[in-house]
Amino acid sequence: MPEQIVRADSEPTSPPSDETSKAPPDWLEYIAEPRHAWPILLIVGVALYLVNLGGYPLYTKGEPREAVTVFDIVHGGGIILPQRAGVEIPSKPLLMHWIAALVSIVAGGVSEFSVRLPSAGLAIAGVIVCYFYVRRLFDDVTALIAALILGTTFQYLQAGTGARVDMTLTFFMEVAFFEFILMAEGLTRRRMLLYVAIALAVLTKGPIGLILPGLVAVIWIALEKRWSFLGEMNLVGGAIVVILLAGGWYVAALIEGGPDFFRKQVLAENLLRFAGGSDFHEGHIHPFYYMELALLAGFMPWTFLLPIVGAQAARSPLTVAPRLKYIFVWFAAVLIFYNLPQSKRGVYLLCMYPSFATLVAIYLRQAVVRPAPSRTLAHWLARLYGVAMLLLGSAALVALAMLIASPHEFADLLQVGNIRASAFAPTLASTVGEHWILAIAMPLAVVVLGVRLIVKRPLVERIVFAIAAAMVFVTIAVNVIVVPAIANTLSLKEFTDRAMKVVDDNPVGYLNALNYDVAFYSRRTIPIVSQKDLDMPRYVIAWRTLFDALPASKSSRFEIVMVSNPTSLDGSDEMLLLRQRTGAATPPPKPSDDYIQAGTSTTTSLVEFRRPP
Repeated sequence: MPEQIVRADSEPTSPPSDETSKAPPDWLEYIAEPRHAWPILLIVGVALYLVNLGGYPLYTKGEPREAVTVFDIVHGGGIILPQRAGVEIPSKPLLMHWIAALVSIVAGGVSEFSVRLPSAGLAIAGVIVCYFYVRRLFDDVTALIAALILGTTFQYLQAGTGARVDMTLTFFMEVAFFEFILMAEGLTRRRMLLYVAIALAVLTKGPIGLILPGLVAVIWIALEKRWSFLGEMNLVGGAIVVILLAGGWYVAALIEGGPDFFRKQVLAENLLRFAGGSDFHEGHIHPFYYMELALLAGFMPWTFLLPIVGAQAARSPLTVAPRLKYIFVWFAAVLIFYNLPQSKRGVYLLCMYPSFATLVAIYLRQAVVRPAPSRTLAHWLARLYGVAMLLLGSAALVALAMLIASPHEFADLLQVGNIRASAFAPTLASTVGEHWILAIAMPLAVVVLGVRLIVKRPLVERIVFAIAAAMVFVTIAVNVIVVPAIANTLSLKEFTDRAMKVVDDNPVGYLNALNYDVAFYSRRTIPIVSQKDLDMPRYVIAWRTLFDALPASKSSRFEIVMVSNPTSLDGSDEMLLLRQRTGAATPPPKPSDDYIQAGTSTTTSLVEFRRPP
């Protein structure tokens, strides 16, 4: 194992002539130096996570679910336990929401940008933090590769551009995981940063922020037989920090929320989510092997480089020094832990992505300086990635030309992919028209990268930087063109705006189920009502599937005032604005010319509503 890997804080020794001890290319070492690396990573992070961050409305269930809590905090709903949409207790602690509320106050109001910025900002910070920690533990080149891999994986990208708590949790757990091994290896005299990071992780998503770093630390200490290190960790002071910061909020929230808070945040979100059982109804139930498949998918596009990692590990194994062992333990312990609960989601593994990226980077760096064990694999993988980039960029250009020249044929092609929302194609065309230079330039850049990988000498470092660059180009195009087109097609923002104008000052309620999009864009607290209520409001908002499932004797009480656009790309899941009928109940009318379906296309006027008699 090279000295740079064993002791990052020592001076590199003069490499002997043997090929196994060659240093990375001079240009690679040059850009991997901190003075060049962190500005590069900052620029990459801004391109990946901040470009057009607030340029499209909320359209998924998860984002508005968190955004309504932020709105409630900003508008006087309290900071200890604000009610989500004014009607229900939040399911997670509130650190991400507090950060988003502060951003919103500074920005002058709660918006798509302000509620997404905590995730985006902490995603960029996580990439840069990964570089500096890995540099201390190993070397500059490994650190730069690890940071590039981390920032450009599918799962990290998805979490870093959404108004969810996962990236906030990941950042503080990343700091906690890395901080422990720096302490154990004598690379820092800090002690409290570990515990502050743990406390903030707990304040983001609950006890898991303490359990996982503690579990990994105990396993590593046991393997290394370093029990004496426990006496150097200032555990008492750390416990006080965690109890005061995280435990203080839980006590305050329990006092304010009472049994409802305990049932939701302690039982349902922690104990029952892990253990399952007949009382657990939160979904995401998957078999034990689901997390491994989710990891391989979420780690794309780097997953196909894992054979190089395997070849290097098998044919030129590294000495498993304590630091490398810790990274392995971090990776394995988190993966195994999340195989145990019945409720499984790929995003749960996000806190181990820094360790996985570091492991891959260590072996890719070795492949740079010791190419022999993986030379054949590198040759074929360079061609594979090159062809994939060439095809991806070319397909995007062909689709672009088809969208402009033959929009009807393009819409038919979308139907084959079960994309049946009629507004999507014209909305996409409008978005492309607004950003046509970028729509052409980004696919062309990916094509150029693919051609270079095919024709140039297949070096591992060339593959790594080509993949990272391609992900930047693809992500910019997706965030500026594709995602806004999807969001403007599926979001209930326009439907809600028009529905609230129709409702005006009349009472309105959700029929049996809260809708977070409507809650966020209506800017008002709307109660949940049911058919059993004797005093039903005049207007009711309901899912079409729920309304259609009502018996005729109940559905006949309402007339349909507005129908939203579909909220799924397959053309399903519509929302209805209903109004109570006056007089005798009759069967509900079929849609007719006196009301027109609402949509969110930016190019066609699809939104109209039933005219009052």
